[in-house]
Amino acid sequence: MKFNLNLKDTHLEIIDQLKEKHSISSSEEIVKRYVKSALELQKDDFIFDSRREICIGGCFASEPQFEIDMDDDDFDKLRKVFENYRTTENSSGFSEYATEAEEVSKTIRCIINFAEKEPDSITI
Repeated sequence: MKFNLNLKDTHLEIIDQLKEKHSISSSEEIVKRYVKSALELQKDDFIFDSRREICIGGCFASEPQFEIDMDDDDFDKLRKVFENYRTTENSSGFSEYATEAEEVSKTIRCIINFAEKEPDSITI
């Protein structure tokens, strides 16, 4: 599934740090690896808890940064995570977005936040 990934400047900075850490030059590749690894953890409450879902600088301040070609299965899993946290009673809930790409982008932003705050929890 190809889509434009919406990120904020802070997420681009984190991606640059992760690329340097892992000696990977592609932003798309680093995002796909971290997404896959985060999904394999099967610890959604740890990754998407309220500390990581809170918007900084406005929920809708993200902009399309680059196109990403994500595995359809991973895209679907990210959509399901978004849907789960949009309606959960255990958190403040994700905000509504206009498109699936924006919803998946929100979920990926949470994974990027998690990678920054818990760097030893995800291995790629």
